[in-house]
Amino acid sequence: MAIISSSDVNNIIRKTLNMVDKKIMEHCEIVAYTLYKMLQYENIYSAQQLVDYTMLGILHDIGLFKTGDSENLISYELKNVWEHSIYGYLFLRYLSPLKEHAEIVLYHHLDYNKHSLIQYPDMHIAEYLFFADKLDVYTRLTTDKKMSAAEYFTSNRDKTFSTRAQTLFLEAERAMHITRNLRDGSYRDELNELLSLRQFSEDYKRGFLEMLIYTIDFRSEYTVLHTLGTVTFALEIGKLMHLDKIDMYKLYYGALLHDIGKINIPIDILEAPRKLTSYEMLIMKTHTNNTEEILQGVVNKDVLNIAIRHHEKLDGSGYPYGISGDYLTLPQRINAVADILSALYQKRSYKEAFDPTKIINILKNDSACGQLCPKVVDCAIKNFSIIARNYEAKKNATMGTYIQIKEQYEMIYERFKQFE
Repeated sequence: MAIISSSDVNNIIRKTLNMVDKKIMEHCEIVAYTLYKMLQYENIYSAQQLVDYTMLGILHDIGLFKTGDSENLISYELKNVWEHSIYGYLFLRYLSPLKEHAEIVLYHHLDYNKHSLIQYPDMHIAEYLFFADKLDVYTRLTTDKKMSAAEYFTSNRDKTFSTRAQTLFLEAERAMHITRNLRDGSYRDELNELLSLRQFSEDYKRGFLEMLIYTIDFRSEYTVLHTLGTVTFALEIGKLMHLDKIDMYKLYYGALLHDIGKINIPIDILEAPRKLTSYEMLIMKTHTNNTEEILQGVVNKDVLNIAIRHHEKLDGSGYPYGISGDYLTLPQRINAVADILSALYQKRSYKEAFDPTKIINILKNDSACGQLCPKVVDCAIKNFSIIARNYEAKKNATMGTYIQIKEQYEMIYERFKQFE
């Protein structure tokens, strides 16, 4: 039984990034489609390669969700190119199933006349991606054009762009009507068909979703470990409470996706070094509604409810819907406890990490006053040491990746200054 389908993965990515910035997501899909048709016309790639390179096209600006904003999209595409290219590469390299192809994103703003400085076997794909990217930026997004598109691309041939990329696009355009399909919107159906026909492996699907979630978490040092903690604590408790295999799968995806709606919460609220104001708390609470908007109609209903009900309470005092008692299933109750356990266990912008005694006392109190499930809390408390120990092993690996990404960003940026 597939809890998350191949097409679900693409739809979750699309809906998540659309929520933050429709302009960037539309640009990424147009670029991905253009690249796909160029590669399809070239007719030398396997079906899996076409999927991989198209997914790279969709995610080629993923670094903008750490560094940029919609109002300055053109600036980031034309001027501040290395920052988001490097972060995009690092996210794909360390967090996605496309690690072998991640350097394509790193070089997707490198002028063609500098390609000889780079030894990389997929450089021709970066060459095509750069052309597809600039084609959309110049023809659709740039408003202050100093020359026609034909003049722009001709004058920059074999300087900024390669003749090979431009010729390939023109031949694919004549054969496949790329611009017509972009104009009438049918390109989205083609992308969906491509990505739904290929049955992603479980690892492939998990890899993309984990990359998306951890990219969101990596916006803040204080949230970088929260999803990992929630997933780990939820699965440990679920295993101890003998959930069957299907419920464990649902619990995993529900816990993984539970805070996906935080991508639309301002960073100054996520990192507020104090208790949130009433107004800020109202904004923070919208993350559950955002999560529902992203996942509704895309994922299994049980996964959806596990994800969006992690702040509901047995006594009906939670949010977003005030659901209580028997309406909350065991996996939903486990995820609610795991979310609180993760928040208490981690250092946050407004508090230090709590010691085990304080965590256990808070869980006991929330259980006694009718907010958290007593059975789930009892299981978590009785097995606290082993749950925490298993989490610590995974935390070190994730924190190591976070530190590695930060350090490598600085090193790569220094190296790329020669191309400015």
